[in-house]
Amino acid sequence: MREWIALNMTPGVGPRAAAKLLERFGSAEAVFGAARVELESLRLRPEAIESLMARDLFERAGDEIERVRALGAEILLMDDGVYPALLREIFDPPITLYLKGGWEACLDAPCVAVVGSRRCSTYGQNAAQALARELAQRGVTIISGLARGIDAAAHRGALEAGGRTVAVLGTGIDQVYPREHKRLSEEILAGGGALVSEFPLETPPAPQNFPYRNRVISGLSLGVLLVEAAENSGSLITARMAMEQNREVFAVPGNITS
Repeated sequence: MREWIALNMTPGVGPRAAAKLLERFGSAEAVFGAARVELESLRLRPEAIESLMARDLFERAGDEIERVRALGAEILLMDDGVYPALLREIFDPPITLYLKGGWEACLDAPCVAVVGSRRCSTYGQNAAQALARELAQRGVTIISGLARGIDAAAHRGALEAGGRTVAVLGTGIDQVYPREHKRLSEEILAGGGALVSEFPLETPPAPQNFPYRNRVISGLSLGVLLVEAAENSGSLITARMAMEQNREVFAVPGNITS
């Protein structure tokens, strides 16, 4: 496990570079045993090659495992038999997943993502909450990103129904962003839901993390329901990724209560 976590923590190695390394060498252990010339042939960033050669992240990876356990969370590796099957199908699945809460029951059920604008209208918020509530009442797990606006409404709709919901984070699993959703994250866990992240502990909410987060939201789901999204928004990125992953994409039209 330590090698997988160290690889996930290696600077300059994102999901696609990690997939290329694993395809070439067969395992995370073999990646760290590779010769410099082999790593250079894959055109990795210099800092990634230096880190892999130095094996300087092994000690940190061991500490990471202990800290995750202390949080009551766990780490799944991509070659684990219990790694989510739908997520494994996508082009660039995370090589590690940090999970906290009742993730097995959540992800064993049919999952639908509900995403949309942070600056949503009252109508959008109500529609997201109502649709998530009705889906959750029928045993569907609601996947979203814990963001303000539509995401929060979707999580709350599932909770109102006594259903399960999963928040996919763009931070480490020990962080909550935005901070005002700390209580919501606790309610998700208390309701049998789960928090999921591919990022190491203490990863801050950097803007570049969220497109990665979005592909996990769609990758865990059978379909994505879009409720209000600005042009060039993260929600439209999620919808595009869902289409690339051969998932269903749904959209809430103009006022459905009119």
